[in-house]
Amino acid sequence: MKARSGLFFKLVFAVFMIFCIYMILRLQLQFNNLNEQRKALRSQVDDMKYRNEELRSELNEEIDEDYMIKVAREKLDYHMPDEIIYYNDLN
Repeated sequence: MKARSGLFFKLVFAVFMIFCIYMILRLQLQFNNLNEQRKALRSQVDDMKYRNEELRSELNEEIDEDYMIKVAREKLDYHMPDEIIYYNDLN
């Protein structure tokens, strides 16, 4: 009878150890995935900070004729009346 109870406790202990190892490995994988997500999010935050600085510098620029021409060309695709635009669709 003692041999059976000793075997039972060893079996329970072995199952418990296997469960613990499984949980440790699972948590390690989750930790690695979360670290990768954190790095990606930090990269996005850095990109957004850089973009914010660019926008702030644009806001602080004086609005003069050169600035208006730049905005009209880049964002509105306007051109000067005497200007000729050539398009090239070759890749």
